[in-house]
Amino acid sequence: MSAAPPVRPEMKAPSPEKTLRRLFLTVFIRGQSARGITKQTVAKSFTQKMGMMFLIYGLFGLSSLALIRQSVLLISVSLHSLTFLALGMFISASAGEALFNKEESEILMHRPVTSQMLLRAKSAVLLQIGFSVALALNAIGFFVGMTANDGGILFPLVHLVSTAEEALFSIGAVVLMYQLCLKWLGRERLEGIMTTMQVLLIISITMGSQILPRAIGHGNLGKVSLDAWWFKVLPPAWFASLDDAVAGSHSQSSWMLAGVGVLVTGVILWLGFTKLAAVYEAGMQTLNEAAKPSANQTRRYRTLKVLSESAPLSWFLRTPVSKAGFQLVSAYMFRDRDTKLRLYPGVAPMMIMPIMLLIGNQGISKGPMDSTVSDSLGGFFSAMSATCVCLVPLSALNLLKFSQQYRASDVFIAAPLPGPAPLMQGARVAVVFFLTLPMMVALSIFFVATRGISSLGMVLSGLFALPIYAMIPGAFENAAPLSNPIEEAKSLNNMPVMMLSIFGSIGVAGGATLFASLGLLPVFWVIEAIVSAIACVLMHRLTLKRGWRTYD
Repeated sequence: MSAAPPVRPEMKAPSPEKTLRRLFLTVFIRGQSARGITKQTVAKSFTQKMGMMFLIYGLFGLSSLALIRQSVLLISVSLHSLTFLALGMFISASAGEALFNKEESEILMHRPVTSQMLLRAKSAVLLQIGFSVALALNAIGFFVGMTANDGGILFPLVHLVSTAEEALFSIGAVVLMYQLCLKWLGRERLEGIMTTMQVLLIISITMGSQILPRAIGHGNLGKVSLDAWWFKVLPPAWFASLDDAVAGSHSQSSWMLAGVGVLVTGVILWLGFTKLAAVYEAGMQTLNEAAKPSANQTRRYRTLKVLSESAPLSWFLRTPVSKAGFQLVSAYMFRDRDTKLRLYPGVAPMMIMPIMLLIGNQGISKGPMDSTVSDSLGGFFSAMSATCVCLVPLSALNLLKFSQQYRASDVFIAAPLPGPAPLMQGARVAVVFFLTLPMMVALSIFFVATRGISSLGMVLSGLFALPIYAMIPGAFENAAPLSNPIEEAKSLNNMPVMMLSIFGSIGVAGGATLFASLGLLPVFWVIEAIVSAIACVLMHRLTLKRGWRTYD
């Protein structure tokens, strides 16, 4: 018997961690389900899958051209603030599903894979995608930084390093947040607290990324001071200080803040991926256990049933199917972990944007400009804050059409229903009642408390436009609730509709401001109400004509 041939180095099997990274990246590109995927439509590469997203982020990065020949610190602060927002939104929306997938345990539980290895592989995929997004967003900024008036020849290289540090910080912060929740909380409160923490994180990221540019915009352009205490506690300032320390002013304060950024990032990564890595395994086991519905959940479902059968909701839920759709979607909004981790972080930026617009309005009202212009701009931002609330049902309904239990939606097709219109009506009422109207009421109270009863005119401008935005998903998109695989949520098919809707909000705010300046705001309400009624009738007919989605 001849001896076995020697094993050559190139024949050795790749490391398990490298295999896991390639596997999770493939899952991200192609999705976990083969439903609706054909040989012609499946993405063949990472670039093909993310190409459109890179293009859109690159177009957003064109805004950095306004900073040509400014200081390195000013350019870096603006770039890192925008990058911090983009990374935070992407990672917060994706980390919940990427880190905790119930179906993975059935495949990996018999493999020699440790929890630390699994956590590092998933985080590496998130880092690869997030860093690619950051590079696309900063593509123009690399060249803008070279035009800085206080140096900048080393800017592209150091900014690449600081951007990578920012991506590591963002991913590490999200992972550490989950680890702490898993370590300190019991199962009964874990899922709800994790959702709350994720929403608070995305709100903090949104506000933190917007404070710096607004503070710069309300000051003297080109002059950024590191003396303010709040500047020193914002992460984008740490990463911008690294750029300024190496390629800009080389000031001592920049070196100190750059060191703070490196130190904090290192501590977060050590805690999340070394010290608390074992907690991830226990968390995976805990979250994958089936839990018996609690008494509170049972009472909550009875409450949803009573609400759907009582006025005023019963006025809009006239059929048993629409009532069932309301109860189903509402139950998922309050109980299903995957839905909550996708829905609430996804709509959080829309919910915080009115506050940021009002903060900007306060800065404008104090600015050194003509009072008439200041009042007009203040009125525009007030109207824009109200119309931004209209984007909440549009965004929420687009998120609620995805579910890990999408296969159960086959019951919709098996039932004697001609289409998803009545189910969409129930989902629409649930989103408007539980998310949008509370925001509109809170905004109205804020306006009355700070600006008087007359300020409600701008809120009404947004309220009249609300039905149109709530009808868009059912009329123009495949938005049957809980009926689509979650991997399709990573695509940008809804981006054109969302962008047009944002431009529509700007148009409504501009029209309200114009009519208000002429003293004809009630006339605008009448015109807007008529247009809204006609548009809703037309979109309702389109929704009735829409059939069930068919898969290959």
